[in-house]
Amino acid sequence: MGTGKVVAGILTVLGLAATSAPIAMAQESQEAGENNVPPTMLILDASGSMGETDAGGQTRMDTAKEATHTFLDGVPEDSELGFITYGTGTSNAPEEREAGCEDVTTLAPLASGQLDDIRGEVDGIEASGYTPMGPALRQAADELPEEGARNVVLVSDGIDTCAPPPVCDVAKELHDQGIDLIINTVGFLVDGEARAELECIAEAGGGQYLDANDADSLAESMRVLHTRSINAYESDLEEYEGSDSETAPTEVPADVEAFSSPLHDPGAALNEINSPAQHWRIPVEEGERLAISGLTVQPPSFGGLFDTRFGMSLDFADSACRASDWNQVDSSSAQGVQAVAAISEIAGEECGADGYVDFSISRVGNYLEGQDIPMELKITRFAGEDVSEVPDPEAESELGEVSIPENTETAAPGTWFDDAAELPDGNEQGVSADIVPGETHFYKVPVEYGQRLAAAIQNDGTDVERGSGISVDQLVVNVYNEARQPVLPSENVQLNNDDPKVFGHAAPLNYRNMEEGDSSTGRLYQDGDQYIAVNYQRMSNSGNEEVGDGEQHTARYSLAALVDGEAQPGPTFTAASADSDSEAPAEDSEDVEADDAAADSLEDSEQGSSASEGIGVIAWVLPGLVMLVIAGVVFVYFSKSKKK
Repeated sequence: MGTGKVVAGILTVLGLAATSAPIAMAQESQEAGENNVPPTMLILDASGSMGETDAGGQTRMDTAKEATHTFLDGVPEDSELGFITYGTGTSNAPEEREAGCEDVTTLAPLASGQLDDIRGEVDGIEASGYTPMGPALRQAADELPEEGARNVVLVSDGIDTCAPPPVCDVAKELHDQGIDLIINTVGFLVDGEARAELECIAEAGGGQYLDANDADSLAESMRVLHTRSINAYESDLEEYEGSDSETAPTEVPADVEAFSSPLHDPGAALNEINSPAQHWRIPVEEGERLAISGLTVQPPSFGGLFDTRFGMSLDFADSACRASDWNQVDSSSAQGVQAVAAISEIAGEECGADGYVDFSISRVGNYLEGQDIPMELKITRFAGEDVSEVPDPEAESELGEVSIPENTETAAPGTWFDDAAELPDGNEQGVSADIVPGETHFYKVPVEYGQRLAAAIQNDGTDVERGSGISVDQLVVNVYNEARQPVLPSENVQLNNDDPKVFGHAAPLNYRNMEEGDSSTGRLYQDGDQYIAVNYQRMSNSGNEEVGDGEQHTARYSLAALVDGEAQPGPTFTAASADSDSEAPAEDSEDVEADDAAADSLEDSEQGSSASEGIGVIAWVLPGLVMLVIAGVVFVYFSKSKKK
């Protein structure tokens, strides 16, 4: 093997190792700019009715072709897109019904980089036959991947003419096979009967229905629905339901970092004092600190404003354990994610002396009265923290200027922390997305100690005007850290105002903010991914409704983020004792030879990141360590080569 290939291989392996570390590298930010619109199969109706002439003198088919070309012109070239049609192989005569109801053709299987091929296929379509919507949906689902967010967009001007089975039943069956498969529909110049059926398909398929009356509105509907992926997150974490007994709390194993629990209906409780709390017990090691968060995972909803109240609080059983907290939520609307959080003192004589920390969460109010609300809890551990190399925290200061570029990439946002879409870093890049009332989108931006997040969001308009009965029509933005704790107050973006809203960290991230920060900076203690959640609130006095009932309302927004500042040293952590189920002991550092020291330092950094979920990795040390390892390996290689 040639020397150049060996060195290249070494660099490649080390490059992969570096980019897989908890520290967010520049390469990851560049990769965030890649298209992440879900794989989509577009189904275009070519039944006989599409040959009718509309008011403009064009056939519906010609108008649909024009709209499809306009839609394709705006699709990123690397989008995974496929194309299906039906009704082109037979007439709609009764004697051809059997064949016509099997007349579904995949003109372009799912692939990227084939937009020109799809354009050519569209031009050759001739409308003539039946409307086999059910078989077309099944064929589209078969073309898509088996897992991950994926999309079907059905464009039709009429009803299914090939039932049974009813096409709504087919849509429900396909969607039930995996919530990540979304079926959206567009009604093109439809009557009431066809609209009702297409709305039914979208609702059963977990998607959205839109009307279109001309080429422009049809192209826009395709664009909107092409970017739609999944409407809601459903937790699949192991459940540890909180106990109703303070003296017999539910014990959560030490190796569990996140779990789910129903948040019980409070009954007639009006405040936290007489609200029935749920209790948990967390094992801790001496020298360990806990960050605890509880977040609601509720179905997307919209509507009611003044008829409901929701409150939630988190408390340590032993007040000596409380270091800081943001432990109360109290609102007339509980739409979107509601979060409570707290940080414990370091376990020792005053807190957790018996090896456990107990805490509780209680709920009050009549929101979703009579129902439990799904909730996830996150436990983050910081063991043996050493802040001797951490610089003094900075005071609150104004954010830098963040601009939203004119040309943004269409995003496929995540529905929770686990699948958050990574935002590109810089004023020259941004994303846009469509959102329906009650829905919440998740993004993430990697930020190191010494740096701060600055971001801007802008309303790009809605497809309906704000009616007289609508009291609130806004986007609500929240920012969380990796411990899933809110780090700044919510920001509201009114949808009757298109001025950009700038938000972000009040100061650079610094672990010492945990104890030395004020009300503006005290939450800015953790590096790593910072999560931006965007929720669409559309509220009135009509009561709370499920999101599916409001899917005809769509808002669009643009979002850009900037990471400002130079990386600084963060804290270091030691692993918990060998008795801990979740951590391995860290090795003590010794005076050893230079080559071994570099390897040991890298190993310690990796152990520290494991013990604290990436918080304790020292970003400014890693590049130097990588270079030392590269130099050492290359030196050994060449030394051996010379001896041969």
